[in-house]
Formats: sequence, C-alpha cells, structure tokens
Amino acid sequence: MVNHDIHRTDIKTALFMLLFITSLFYLPATAHADTNYLQQGIRYYEYGDYDNSLKSLQQINTISETTKTNTLLHLYMSLDYYAKGMNEDMNKELTALYQTDPGFTPNPIIVPPSVISAYNEIKQHTVLPLSVNIREKRQNYWLRAVPFGVGQFSKGEDTKGTILLIAEATELAVNISTYYIRKSKENPDGSYNNVPWARNMQNAQITAFWLLIGTASYGIIDAFVGRSP
Repeated sequence: MVNHDIHRTDIKTALFMLLFITSLFYLPATAHADTNYLQQGIRYYEYGDYDNSLKSLQQINTISETTKTNTLLHLYMSLDYYAKGMNEDMNKELTALYQTDPGFTPNPIIVPPSVISAYNEIKQHTVLPLSVNIREKRQNYWLRAVPFGVGQFSKGEDTKGTILLIAEATELAVNISTYYIRKSKENPDGSYNNVPWARNMQNAQITAFWLLIGTASYGIIDAFVGRSP
C-alpha cells in the first residue's frame, strides 16, 4: 500500500512542474517561428524580392530573439532598404545593427562596399546606450537560473537549449504519466490489486523526478559557468 502523504506530495510537485513547463513552451515556439521568418527574409532578399523580404523580417519579435538572430535581422533589412534606394531607413537599421552587436564585422562577399562604408561611418558617430546594454545583460544573466534550456536559449546556445528542453520535458512527462496511470488503478481504500506493479510505477515516477532535478540542475549550472557567446 502506498502512503497517502507521498501521493499528495507527488501530485503537488507534478502539477507545479506541469504549470511551469507549460508557461515556458512559448519561448522555443516563438524562437522557431522567428527563425522561419528570418530564413524566409534572407531567401527573398537573395531572390531580389526586397518587399517580401522586409515583410518577413518585420514579423520577428526582436525582444525575445537572440543576438545572432537580431544581428541578421537588422543586417538584411538594411540590405533590403539599400537595394530599394531607401538610405535613411538603411542607416536606421545599420545603427540598430551596431547597437545590437557592436563587434559585428560585415562580410564583403554579402554586403556591398557602400553599405560597409555607411556602417563604419555609423560606428564612428554612434554612442552605445550602455545603461540599456547593462540592463539587458542583467536580465539575460538571471534567465540562466530558469531550467528547461531557457538559460542556454538566452545565451544563443539553441542546440544545447533544445536538448535540455526535450530531456527535461520528457522526464516531466514520464513523472506525471506514471503517477496518473498508477492512480487510475488505485482502489478506493488506497490499495492496489497488483502491488508489485504499483511499486514499479512509483519507482519509475520517482526516478523520472530525480532525473529531472539532475538535468535541470546541470542546465542551470552550465548556463552560469559556461562561456557566453
């Protein structure tokens, strides 16, 4: 027979973790959608369809995106505006590009010499908003304390973040599913007709829970001690 106090603790833990992971799933989903818009925008630019390139790129949510994505976003928007002869808008995007990634160096194979010259001119006359940069870095820093790969996503480590998200989501799913499967076979008095089976299901649930704790702990530690991009 399984102790009822353990049952109550397990279900509270499971429900809390389910609510937590549900609130986080929109992050990678948004990132995936924005990646598609970015790829579309780049393809349209390469085909010479600058209007549709701009429409795709303008769908990207710059607040939730990584530095790498925002860098490419502003770069290709500036190239679109350059191709359309809209130099003022091009300069705005080049300024945003410099503010997003001050260490970015345009590739002369992709970026026309006139755009590179305009970018270098902007770099010489643009004062970076240091307070904003510091605030954003602090926000990203504390995102590293969030499990499910959020810390890795905040640093632009999308592959590692995806692996951790899948692993932790799987462990959580096993933890919750084994609990409810076991509960569905529980008698009204809390006993089980097949006690060894019930014990095995509970062991699987507990194992999944501690694997989740271990994986989440690794992800948080890695996010703090790992090298920032």
